[in-house]
Amino acid sequence: MSVEINRRVFVKCAGQTTSLLVAGGTLLAACGGKVSTLGSSSSSTLQSAQGLKQSGLLQWGATSQGGAPYVYPDPSDSTLLVGFEYEIAVALSQWLEIQQKEVETDYSQLDEALQAGKFDVILNGWESTTERQKSELFTQSYYRYGQQIVVRANDQRFSSRTANDVLGLKALEGFTVGTGAGLKAADLLSTDSQITLKTYDPALPFDDLDRGRIDAVLIDLPVVAYYVLGAGAGAQADKKLRLIGQPFALGDYVIALKKAAPGATLLLKMLDQAITELKNNGTLHNILAKWQLWNDQQASIGTI
Repeated sequence: MSVEINRRVFVKCAGQTTSLLVAGGTLLAACGGKVSTLGSSSSSTLQSAQGLKQSGLLQWGATSQGGAPYVYPDPSDSTLLVGFEYEIAVALSQWLEIQQKEVETDYSQLDEALQAGKFDVILNGWESTTERQKSELFTQSYYRYGQQIVVRANDQRFSSRTANDVLGLKALEGFTVGTGAGLKAADLLSTDSQITLKTYDPALPFDDLDRGRIDAVLIDLPVVAYYVLGAGAGAQADKKLRLIGQPFALGDYVIALKKAAPGATLLLKMLDQAITELKNNGTLHNILAKWQLWNDQQASIGTI
């Protein structure tokens, strides 16, 4: 049975549309106050609305509620969005020579909203599962993520462990481990009877780890990058905590399309072309590195 990941929610923000300007054959996109440059694609197929609800506009469903570092309100201007997936959406739209708009949707309702035609695609830490394959098409992976172990920096019980170690659930046996309710990590931890699982909803477990109320945290690496490493707008590094072991229990984030939507096959092809280009020209690498999400595992999905 496939495991699906649920996300918790905190604050709400409306989506925004990226403005595109053409200057000397190069596309410039204003996104959250940042201007980035990418080479344009050789095709303008999507300008004619083939595969899109609205000509020249890629609408993607996501939730900015508790969405850091995926997509969330800019701490300096809540009318704008930031996040590594937001930057990926901008980069994709630039290559396709179209605009993009996040359509705010509760994470638990994303599949239903996609099937109802509320937007073109889901771009929000989404994974391909057996159940979803019945009604959705999926692009190639744009990010390979894993579960990350976090402990207190001064905890002598883990003093011999480093971030380069290859670890798994066995390293957490005998300990009380926290994670978010409904997350993939919760399902993984529950399979080992020698681990005491403590789930959190809607809060995250890092404060309790800081205070010694739990022994460790296991959670998606992107969440750790934001809340522990301090990567991203508004983030603050927690120097009381540290990472041990490489991410494990790997999974892939993909973009989902409604299988029965008119032009879905064409849109899928164009998105795959765009993702391939972003992998090859270094754009995806740069985005992931900026958010401290780059690691050697990305090479296995063709990102250079």
